[in-house]
Amino acid sequence: MRQIFVTIFAFIFGLLFVSSGCVQAQCTETEVPKVLLIGDSWAFFMSVDMTINRALEKWGHSNYTYVTNAILAENGAETDDFLKPEKQDEILAQLQANPSIEVIHVSIGGNDILGDWNVNFTQGQTDTLEQEVYDRMMQIFDFLKQAKPGIRILWSGYTYTNFEEVIEDFAPFQTNHPFYDTWEGMGFPSFQQINAIQMHFADQMEAYCQTDPQVDYINIPAILQYTFGQNGDLGVPPGGSYAPLTAPLPYGFPDYPSPKSSMRDYGLTKDCFHLSPQGYDDLIGYNVRKFYHKVLMGDQYFLAENSENNGSISNSGIVSEEIRLGEGQSAILSFNTSGLLNETIGAASIFLRRESLNGSNPANTPINLQIVSGYLGGNEAIEPDDATAVGDTMVIPCRFGSNDGNEHWWRLDLPEAALSFIQNSPVTQFMLSVPDFIGGEIQFSNTNEPDFAPVLSVDFSAFPVGIPPQSTKDLGLNVYPNPANDFLYFSTRISSNFKVIITDMNGRYVSENEGNQHRINIASLPSGIYRLTVLSEEGVEGTTFCKAH
Repeated sequence: MRQIFVTIFAFIFGLLFVSSGCVQAQCTETEVPKVLLIGDSWAFFMSVDMTINRALEKWGHSNYTYVTNAILAENGAETDDFLKPEKQDEILAQLQANPSIEVIHVSIGGNDILGDWNVNFTQGQTDTLEQEVYDRMMQIFDFLKQAKPGIRILWSGYTYTNFEEVIEDFAPFQTNHPFYDTWEGMGFPSFQQINAIQMHFADQMEAYCQTDPQVDYINIPAILQYTFGQNGDLGVPPGGSYAPLTAPLPYGFPDYPSPKSSMRDYGLTKDCFHLSPQGYDDLIGYNVRKFYHKVLMGDQYFLAENSENNGSISNSGIVSEEIRLGEGQSAILSFNTSGLLNETIGAASIFLRRESLNGSNPANTPINLQIVSGYLGGNEAIEPDDATAVGDTMVIPCRFGSNDGNEHWWRLDLPEAALSFIQNSPVTQFMLSVPDFIGGEIQFSNTNEPDFAPVLSVDFSAFPVGIPPQSTKDLGLNVYPNPANDFLYFSTRISSNFKVIITDMNGRYVSENEGNQHRINIASLPSGIYRLTVLSEEGVEGTTFCKAH
């Protein structure tokens, strides 16, 4: 009965806002495959645990999912398996069946290194093993890039193992432990020894990824030391303990393992290599923070950056740099949209990270969202007059993402009626309020940490003004040299009547060239990875390049 009453109340509440000129979106969400997961047993367990889906939802991308199967996520798989027709044909089939996929998540190489290495190897033998695995990894990446040109690839790597502590804890049946033979085959290495080879190979992969704009790796072998901590004495050398959130990233304490509490639990014993569901959540969650969250944004996105222009205001006009929403508190968000590449916007969303909750939760209350191309009140900074200011329009967005706890993200999808008010302007300002809610408030992360700052994401329904809306095509685009220092050259079969746009990997506009020149001065750009897009009457094609130091 209570649910029926709530539903009726929400319906009437919505009608009142529509009749007052406030437009509410149709709140439905369609799942779209964005990630193809391939690899070994780590990919298998991530699939079993649905780790990627859960992590994306936590960060607001609840409409995006991963795809895999038993062929592509296989226990015991090694790099050479992914150079064979069975897996490569299946990768091609999945990419064809799911054209919306933007990232291939690769977890491979661990079995190659740990399966063939022994602590008694000479340095030359170890170097040869690592080089062979590295070469096969490069062949896999080359195949994936050819399978879908422009695809992003994320190699998730591995965290530290825990053989000695887990197996010693299995007394008096250590030799019967499922991973004893693996540890014995490596010559019973210490934590320091096995961590060293993992770190060295990971450093090689990281160095490569810094030169290839299509392949990424977030190097965090100690992420579980950081999130779990070593609660209680290790029990084997070097012994001791440390608190959660104290291990320095990325390498933590190389003479320690990943904590036993982070390893997969089979009841009678723990795993030595594979992680618990929470362990995989922590690993992939950090990958979402540093990679997926921004990569899976729309065609362009903007961060809220200035603390003076982002915060909240009370009904009585008290201003705070903390972004609060709830009883008597309205949140104000400001985005510099002067680099907007196209004002024909087909969709837009605001992402907010919940930091704390005080009292009741306004999550399921209809949210008033005022929008102004410019700023509320007398200037861009938040001021007391903003409490009574009126924007260009008011809408009720749809809330998606996760509301399970702190550090989870909301995604507010804006209705179509709001989109025309997001314009190429030094500031686009939003004010969120829940005027009839009582009993509590949510505080969202502010602009102090860019990874957690509010985000405005937009998708274009057409290409920039003056460019006909054509499909992305192969224009024969090639850039060189890559990396480049002062000048970047590009070739294409289009000889005239094209526009060139350069954006950074955050989707921010960097420069534009309409002079039909095939040479661009990039000397003033900071070092990093950028995207060059050619737009013409025949179509559009983009590629990435690296600006060297």
